[in-house]
Amino acid sequence: MLIAAVIAFSGSSQDSGAVQTKPAGKAPEKCSAHKAVKFYAGRIAYWRAKSGAGTGPHPGATPRASCPRYLAHVLKRKAYELRTGYWRWFTYHYAWSEWLPDKWQRIGACETGYGQRPGNWRHSNSSYEGAFGFAKSSWDSFKYRADPKAGPYPADAWQATPRQQYEVALAIYRAYGFSGWGCRGA
Repeated sequence: MLIAAVIAFSGSSQDSGAVQTKPAGKAPEKCSAHKAVKFYAGRIAYWRAKSGAGTGPHPGATPRASCPRYLAHVLKRKAYELRTGYWRWFTYHYAWSEWLPDKWQRIGACETGYGQRPGNWRHSNSSYEGAFGFAKSSWDSFKYRADPKAGPYPADAWQATPRQQYEVALAIYRAYGFSGWGCRGA
């Protein structure tokens, strides 16, 4: 609460030099930063968990002694950075319509998509997995030759992101061309 100090000097000998305080004319200031700190701490935890980084320690406790506007500002920026980082990651791995070449979309549609492009990314049966119909032995052999930027690669192709499946398919293509696929003519 803000208190305005008013110094009043009285002419009487009893009050001379006494300091009197009076509350300010306006209502006490409410701090909305506490609510913002709680909100942005939650957003940080959400985007960390969504990107696989785990929740980890984050400032959830807010000091009640003062208004933490600066802390709210810092948490807002951090939440924004985590959100944009997540969308960058998501676009890199899952926005296949932006980066997957037409030839690979046709191969995926032929192999596991039943004519639907780009194929079924989660396809799994006893022999073949993923949109490009990887044999389990091929996936195990070539995932180590694929671009490490897209890694770490999961144990099975159907668990991989579209980018990871594409990178392993490129590694097989570099070794054997399109001869590794039954739908190479698609």
